[in-house]
Amino acid sequence: MRLWTGDVEQLATGFGFTEGPCWIPGLGALLFTDIPGNTIQIWHPGDNRAETLIGNAHFAIGLALSRHDEILCCEHTTRSLTARSTRDFKRRVLASGYGPHVLNSTNDVICASDGTILFTDPPFGVRHLDGTLHGYQQAQELDGAWVFRVTDRTDRPQPLMTEIYRPNGLCLSPDEKILYVSDSSEIHHKVLAMDVAPDWSLSGLRDFAVMPVGVPDGMRVDIEGRLWVAGGDGVHVYGPDGAPVDHVPVPEMVTNVEFGGADLSELFITATRSLYRVRTKTRSGRAW
Repeated sequence: MRLWTGDVEQLATGFGFTEGPCWIPGLGALLFTDIPGNTIQIWHPGDNRAETLIGNAHFAIGLALSRHDEILCCEHTTRSLTARSTRDFKRRVLASGYGPHVLNSTNDVICASDGTILFTDPPFGVRHLDGTLHGYQQAQELDGAWVFRVTDRTDRPQPLMTEIYRPNGLCLSPDEKILYVSDSSEIHHKVLAMDVAPDWSLSGLRDFAVMPVGVPDGMRVDIEGRLWVAGGDGVHVYGPDGAPVDHVPVPEMVTNVEFGGADLSELFITATRSLYRVRTKTRSGRAW
């Protein structure tokens, strides 16, 4: 089943390492990060070009939109999760440590329909361990790499899952009853699934899909519950049962994806040095 049409279109290139695509309906534009460039970029459909929106972005990587129209930012050098207003881009800290210890290096973030914010915290931004360092090498203070929920205390995010070796990308099913998390390590290179309770406790950790080339990274779900996952040779699509459904080949290693455009049917793809787009036969499955 082919779920996309036309060609994969390169929208911009020449960056150090792109990540964090995030469609902002209020701006009618896509934001994404250039990690080594230390910037958050903005791409406008009308201009069909990218330009720096925020400089000195603290080596930001994952981005998401909150229910309060703030841009959620995972920052490597501050090892924090922050939020910036879409009006004046003023920055505030949401999570920076766990008790007396600083976080590892916040990596990816999502916001649910009830406003709950979840983020992953692998050590990719502080240690030369499972790949290239994107940040400043620092000591890891936590015992592991966890999936957290934001609370009202910056030093007390709630660990929801501590059993995944290198949690990276994350995504909720359309009904928000399943959380998907990618384990982006050479040991596992797989996507895991777990059940979400009304209080946001997680259970039933299980293997969902194994990335055939490279490691799974960022991901998004479509309205039919299919998972679109960034991989080493493009975007791999899996059905709700984990069965492979489609593959969108991309000439660079893909880091993350995002549905956007006027009807949320365009798939934006960050891939190493470039930003790409492909038109799909489906649309975003996020609950809000």
